[in-house]
Amino acid sequence: MAYALAKWQTAETIGIISLIPNDSQISCDLQNTLANLKNESISQFQKIKFITTEGGKWYYLPFNKEVVQLVLTDNDYNQENVEMLINSISTKIFDHNPTTPQSINIQQKQNIYNLLIYFDSAHGKEPKQIQQILQTLDNTKQTVQQNIEKIINNKEQLINIEVRSFELDNSSQVFLSSAQELHRKQRMKKLKNRLIIGSIILFGLAISFYVIWS
Repeated sequence: MAYALAKWQTAETIGIISLIPNDSQISCDLQNTLANLKNESISQFQKIKFITTEGGKWYYLPFNKEVVQLVLTDNDYNQENVEMLINSISTKIFDHNPTTPQSINIQQKQNIYNLLIYFDSAHGKEPKQIQQILQTLDNTKQTVQQNIEKIINNKEQLINIEVRSFELDNSSQVFLSSAQELHRKQRMKKLKNRLIIGSIILFGLAISFYVIWS
């Protein structure tokens, strides 16, 4: 199996992913198919069609008004499964993005390659079986994403707790410092008052002695 994105009006290949790496025969076969598509009247909203070549069947379905998606399969491959493959690539990898892709990045290529492997191994399976498996995979993916989100949320909560604990610790340190400063000021005030009272008493005694002895 192979998957390709191309501009059908110019026969320009945007990207091709094949289960047989560096297969020049598939690339040549694709170019011949694109040359034939230039003579076809293609509508953006048409249903899936195919062209039979030496390599097998090239199914094609418009991605948008400029780009067409193509899938190469054996001649006896189930067309409904091809439609499901193209739909999976559109929804799961390109995320229904209507913008014309200028290229296929490395991660997208790997994801498409994985889908090709799966659909190639599902040769002969009924569309309902494949749909059920894809739904199970989607549910599993959603569960994993939810678990990851929970982990992230828990981590954020832990961080918030640590920040609050740090703030409380700082607040307690400030409170302790303030209390110590207030206690020191109160002690100094008491000492000052005692010194004043002691000075008054000494002054009073001095006057008394002066009066008595004079």
